[in-house]
Amino acid sequence: MTVSTDMAPPAQARTSTLLVPSRLFGPLCLSADSSLRFPDGLLGFAGERKFVLLSASQEGVFWLHSVDDGSLVFLLIDPFHFFAGYEADLPDVGPETADGVAVFAIVTLPREEGDFCTANLQGPIVLDFHARTGRQAILQSTTYSTKHALDLGARSHGKA
Repeated sequence: MTVSTDMAPPAQARTSTLLVPSRLFGPLCLSADSSLRFPDGLLGFAGERKFVLLSASQEGVFWLHSVDDGSLVFLLIDPFHFFAGYEADLPDVGPETADGVAVFAIVTLPREEGDFCTANLQGPIVLDFHARTGRQAILQSTTYSTKHALDLGARSHGKA
């Protein structure tokens, strides 16, 4: 099943607040129900289990911020927005569960001036906003790699 990120997290009644320390943004005061649980963590960060998703100022760009580690932040993109024809076949996401599920790609920023950003299209982040959970999937297709060149300043390649 191919899923998209054309949705915002569903609106829910806000009951309590969550203070997230952030070296990048300063302290964040968010709704407690905005946190996402990653039961298996992320590759290379298995101990990090709680994150929040924040919209960036650019369309199709987001931040995945650790709730517990103020210096752990991932830059994410909507891969369907930046890469025309991108498909993420997720066998455990069927039509009955696709509503509320979104797919993102982790971006690696260049280390040196003149280098490109890259997007990990082979290991997308899958968020289920209804269950408030996330995981990193590994696509079995060899079509995608972990380092697809990405120009964040370019106009969207995938959607009008």
